[in-house]
Amino acid sequence: YIKKLPFLFVGWFWYLGTLIPVSGLVPVNVPMADHFTYLPSIGIAVMLAWGIPYWIRSENIRKKILFPAATAALAVLAVLTWQQCGYWKNSIELFSHALHVTHNNYLAHNNMGCALADEGKINEALDHYNEAIRILPSYANAYNNRGNIYTGRGQYQRALEDFNESIRLKPAYASTYNNRGNVYAQLGQYQPAIEDFSKAISLQEDCFEAYCNRGRAYGKMGQYQLAIENYNKAITLKPDDAYPYINVGIFYFKQGNDKPGCYAAQKACELGSCKLLELAKKKGSCR
Repeated sequence: YIKKLPFLFVGWFWYLGTLIPVSGLVPVNVPMADHFTYLPSIGIAVMLAWGIPYWIRSENIRKKILFPAATAALAVLAVLTWQQCGYWKNSIELFSHALHVTHNNYLAHNNMGCALADEGKINEALDHYNEAIRILPSYANAYNNRGNIYTGRGQYQRALEDFNESIRLKPAYASTYNNRGNVYAQLGQYQPAIEDFSKAISLQEDCFEAYCNRGRAYGKMGQYQLAIENYNKAITLKPDDAYPYINVGIFYFKQGNDKPGCYAAQKACELGSCKLLELAKKKGSCR
């Protein structure tokens, strides 16, 4: 049958193979996996496109029935596609539609919260994170996201409670350690902050934010060389970002080491942030 009906073999195994990411058999990022549902349909299309002409051999039927039917199907699908595209104008439109057509969708509530938070609609975002947690109390990401809202509001104890719960539920999530470390740093508790930033880095070696945050914490503790080392690591991860260059420059100047400080300030200026270099020139640290 493989040689006789290859389209069935190809279509069926394409369908099964590309369905795995959304089957739950293999753990993947669920919001991203949702988009993979488009791929399995290619296998079905292959079976239909080659199978129907194979089983309907009559040229008369093909011309009088199949061609008009295929044209009508394409027209209907085009209209449905156009309609569906309307829901993809932006993230808020997309997840509003998802919430409208589904029930108790914790993912849609969480993602809606993220979209609203990005727009600065903090109270509305918080409502959606609360709803996501109500629907699925074991959903670690929602606790992490709600913790960020509380951090931004200065409600540090609530933020810590959410980050602690997120870590309990999902102990290998670098972002939550980094976020909890930020709260400790805001509270002036730099040692536990550094421990959290270090944990984030151990889980995600290319965590730019954690290196920057650990560098800042070391700087607050007066350990300028360790601060410089962390910001230099951040530079290797994002060499086009001025922020770590600025801080490397600041800590070199604090050490009285003007030459590398001026170099870092110059690099930051080349990347669009010249305030440190201008200040250093006024003080006579740089030419």
